[in-house]
Amino acid sequence: MTGSLRKALVVDDNAINLKVAVKMLERLNYHSDTAVNGAEAVELFKQHRYDVILMDIQMPVMDGFEAVRTMRTLEGTVYHTTIIALTANTMAGDRERCLQAGMDDYLAKPVKQTDINGIIEKWSVPAPHSGFANIHSDVGQSSIIDPGRLDEIRDIGGDELIRELLTLFLQDLEQCTAEIVRGTEAKDLQTVNECAHKLKGSAANLGIESLRMWCESVEQSARDQQLEAVIQQIVSLDGMKERIRSYITSTHF
Repeated sequence: MTGSLRKALVVDDNAINLKVAVKMLERLNYHSDTAVNGAEAVELFKQHRYDVILMDIQMPVMDGFEAVRTMRTLEGTVYHTTIIALTANTMAGDRERCLQAGMDDYLAKPVKQTDINGIIEKWSVPAPHSGFANIHSDVGQSSIIDPGRLDEIRDIGGDELIRELLTLFLQDLEQCTAEIVRGTEAKDLQTVNECAHKLKGSAANLGIESLRMWCESVEQSARDQQLEAVIQQIVSLDGMKERIRSYITSTHF
């Protein structure tokens, strides 16, 4: 493409993940279109040529694997779009599945600025800005939110972005936990699995490790059809949710 501004497509059904990825790409002088499922992504792909696509794997309507297979068929051999898989799962074989579907590479969530910088450089799409700090921080057991992760987000978009993302997160927290409870009561473990997965992504992206671990445990139990395990896990939900909500509202709003 001509000019210094490059074009990306970010595909994810989680609003927080979308916002963070778009902001990270902005730092590398990318303008990003967004889609919340694979079907939307395919329609945008038909209309535009992208320098890079960041593709979530687990999404409603059409997942990332099917979307990428469709995109590769559409583009044929005329050109090759760099497509990077984004997934919260890090199980053995995930990378191979992504490559077999036609993706070029793989990043595990939550994605950091240094991850984006490295993958763009690796796939020979030169970024006009470089040298961003790689921030590391040890998190005390009493921390609700990893301060190092907040520093990374602040470096991307300041305190305004932090408040925007935390507002979205609180909405996700209420919606997803309510759906998890309703799904458990209805013995609908598919809904429990999907909602726990979505909330896990939000918690991971904001560095809320206790919630991320809880969601991962609930997601696994639901996937394994262990209803009694899910029932036991949601016993601690109200207390944990209230601690997180109180901490966020008292320190960031």
